[in-house]
Amino acid sequence: MLALSEESDEVLFDLLKEDSERAFSVLYNRYWEKLLEIAYIKLQSQEDAEEAVQQVFMRIWNSRHQTFLKYTFRTYISAALKYTIYANYAQRKKRKAISFEDELSHSLADNSTQHWLDFAQIRVEIENLVVQLPEKCQMVYRLSREEGLSVKEISANMDISEKTVEGHLTKALKHIKGNLSMLFM
Repeated sequence: MLALSEESDEVLFDLLKEDSERAFSVLYNRYWEKLLEIAYIKLQSQEDAEEAVQQVFMRIWNSRHQTFLKYTFRTYISAALKYTIYANYAQRKKRKAISFEDELSHSLADNSTQHWLDFAQIRVEIENLVVQLPEKCQMVYRLSREEGLSVKEISANMDISEKTVEGHLTKALKHIKGNLSMLFM
């Protein structure tokens, strides 16, 4: 009778299905290094490569009673490693996406209150500048910017020409823009 280490992969796999730890050990020793090399080339990380190969062998042991070889054991174990590497890629991608989302939400959360306060302050400043405008100019600005009315609608509501509405808007915006820019210098 042949020594266990001299048996074919398929014979060893059949013994493995009968719970032979020695057969498993022979297959492990036979393929560990080759699989580790392939996994390292694909994953570019010794730790990830070792983990991938370990997962392959753990899966082989845990599913030994349900697994049937359609082709050779070498084909089976190569495919198992390939799918484990794909899963590793997917996990890496997911980790990066989650990390990026966490970083993004953290930075947004950190600055959101400050942005809101800055925006509120600017709105107060704009309101102070609008109050300084002549009454009709102020009304035109409010109807346009706060009510969202078009030049034509403002013209009809206030019974003034569209050119006059445009003139009031131009004056209001110049006043606000000129005085706001002074605040940020």
